[in-house]
Amino acid sequence: MTRRPAPDTERAIRFGAVAWIASIQFFLAQLVVQSAWTTPFSLTANYISDLGNTSCGPYPPGSSTYVCSPWHAAMNASFAVVGSTVILGAVLVRNAFRASAWTWGLALVALAGCGFVLVGLFPENVNFPPHHLGAALQFVSGNVGQAVLGASMVAARGGRRWALYSIASGVVGLLATSLFASGHYLGLGIGGMERVAAYPLPLWTIVMGLVLGRRVRSSSPTNVTMLQ
Repeated sequence: MTRRPAPDTERAIRFGAVAWIASIQFFLAQLVVQSAWTTPFSLTANYISDLGNTSCGPYPPGSSTYVCSPWHAAMNASFAVVGSTVILGAVLVRNAFRASAWTWGLALVALAGCGFVLVGLFPENVNFPPHHLGAALQFVSGNVGQAVLGASMVAARGGRRWALYSIASGVVGLLATSLFASGHYLGLGIGGMERVAAYPLPLWTIVMGLVLGRRVRSSSPTNVTMLQ
């Protein structure tokens, strides 16, 4: 189904798509920051937040895991930036879909973006309670939001594959969150299971940003095909 949005709406969707695609910096930042470690960094033994830890020493306190991230400031900035772009994208693409569930799903995704910002502003070793809250918002709200958005696209013309992807991404993230919280890592280690829980949302924003951006580009200046 096609509709004719105002030019400002089309522009907002395009900018929102770009904001979501910018989530790729979150993954690039991790690669760069972990490369600066002089002690071993493990994707299975280290938390993502260890990259933003501002001191050197065992973490959690008393554990055998030694954390020392020289470029922690860059990682914490990356957390805050990805959270901001997730929120911005959610606000700008809100007119791309008409289903009422879309609004609720976007609100949950934006809330997860706030979680990313909290993680960046409050490193794990500096102020753990807001850091923990931010991580919980990201894991739970972000993954539920994807599933809700997927459900809103099931009946959309041309949107079923993206609906299935969104639902699957959210469900995988929620299952991983449950396993992570209950201490069941399935051989992936605590860091590996945390990543399975945390990565679905930023990966989803990149994919959906590309989808929405392509739809805007492939339409005429006054006729944008939307999933609805």
